[in-house]
Amino acid sequence: MSEIFSLIKRCCLMAAFFLCIELPPIAMQIANRSNRVTIKTIGLVLLFLLLFGFIIIWARQTYHRYNQLPIRKRINWKLILGGYLFILIGEFILGVLNVLIYHQTETANNQSLMAILGHNPLVTIVFAISAVILTPIAEELIFRGVLMNLFFKPNTFWPKVILSGIVFSAGHVSTNIISFLLYCMLGMTLAYIYRESEDIRNSMLLHGLNNLVAILLMLSQLFN
Repeated sequence: MSEIFSLIKRCCLMAAFFLCIELPPIAMQIANRSNRVTIKTIGLVLLFLLLFGFIIIWARQTYHRYNQLPIRKRINWKLILGGYLFILIGEFILGVLNVLIYHQTETANNQSLMAILGHNPLVTIVFAISAVILTPIAEELIFRGVLMNLFFKPNTFWPKVILSGIVFSAGHVSTNIISFLLYCMLGMTLAYIYRESEDIRNSMLLHGLNNLVAILLMLSQLFN
């Protein structure tokens, strides 16, 4: 009975994180309704940053509470760059399939991100920076640090990696199975990097690198 209660408790905790990480973009979407920088815009941007700050602090505390692995403080650039190369290959293959099967050149998630960029200057700057710094920190703490330590035994590898990929993809907007698999592949790669290195900073850096390239490409499309 206690094991069932513990499982329910962990599922509820993960669901709370899942819902909370969806809140900051809502503040930006509301702020983005105006193309001018107003007091309301500044207030919503500050709310966006405060929400991210709260989520990161909460997720970090939860991660350290449930962590099952020895924390090895070692940045592995070879692993990070290898992971990024794998992501590029996976995104290319799945992107081609998405065009051939569903005739979509962009995922719905990327379209929603591009809708936030380029309209309000303050929103664009803060959102772009947060996508490279705050989002990778928060999402890695939640979908790798917390999720992968909440479920399965400590020595379990692939079930944790697969679960992380599926839940991570569920948190991104997908309109078809190909786009879902794309984000699942990304989440599993980040999970593999975390478990292989046993240092969550490696998956954060990889996530940040991936987002940096994506944001730069989006901005180049908007301002060309």
